[in-house]
Amino acid sequence: MGTELLIIVNVLFMIFFFVIAYLSIRYFINQIEKYPRITFEEVYNSKKLRQKYNIENNKANPYDYGYNFKEIEYKSGKIQLYGWLIENKEAAKTMIISHGRGVNRLAALQYLGMFKDIGLDKEYNFFIPDLRNSGKSDVARTKMGYCFGQDIFHTMEMLNEKFGKNNFTLYGFSQGGMGSAIASKMYIKTLRKKGIIIEKLILDSSISNIRKRIKEDARKRRVPKFIVSVIVRIFNFRVGSHLDKLKLSYLLKRIPTLIIQSKNDKATTYGMLMEEYNELAQNEHIRLKVFEKGSHTRIYADPDCKDEYAKAVKEFLVN
Repeated sequence: MGTELLIIVNVLFMIFFFVIAYLSIRYFINQIEKYPRITFEEVYNSKKLRQKYNIENNKANPYDYGYNFKEIEYKSGKIQLYGWLIENKEAAKTMIISHGRGVNRLAALQYLGMFKDIGLDKEYNFFIPDLRNSGKSDVARTKMGYCFGQDIFHTMEMLNEKFGKNNFTLYGFSQGGMGSAIASKMYIKTLRKKGIIIEKLILDSSISNIRKRIKEDARKRRVPKFIVSVIVRIFNFRVGSHLDKLKLSYLLKRIPTLIIQSKNDKATTYGMLMEEYNELAQNEHIRLKVFEKGSHTRIYADPDCKDEYAKAVKEFLVN
């Protein structure tokens, strides 16, 4: 009877262990793939969020920054997306400004102001999307910027087919930066067939290596190593077995790129970026601008960084 009881206890313990492991894996996968969608109304009604987005109380759309615009709705696969199109009929180039995790296109408004300040507002058409799981667009998993890459690709495709745009600069923040880099590398053959050119990239506070970022997040949360190993395998499967390619040292090189980073960034750390940049430093197409102040995606919002930031962007774009 004692042996039978021991077996039952062991079985129950194993069941409990696997249930806890399963729940832990599911929880962590959801943490890195999902987050609450932030709507326009939430931003407009929150002083804290308006400060985070660096938008003034009386400014709510591109028109308030002196730009005429129209709302565009389109698809990324089955995902419904929305965005603002600002057309300058004489401009041959189009800039797509892509937000990061947990915000929406309102976060890009401040950069429309920057482009006016540096005198480049007439040199580009601008498109500012709500990528999946943000603003007005559909709720969906983002997979740490992997799916943002798909959304940015379909944004270029839509702008080419509907509005004849074929020359793009991709300006991305955090996961939007990783998505911009993914779109520029992993969709290049399809883009070329359509006659679409990505001329330049600007990556601000970008995720630099998704595998390392997952492991770092797990370390901070004290997730056991065997569970982390399972999570990485599952995530790799979900991104089409491309996990080892989701890093700047692989995705960049060919296209002139300005990487902007703050040493104070706690989300996409300076140290992790430098590990990737050291493999790119000899490439003349890659420029790095590091700021001592500022924080994650908020370097331009810091008064001590604003002028130097704008100068770096202008020099990169005009040269």
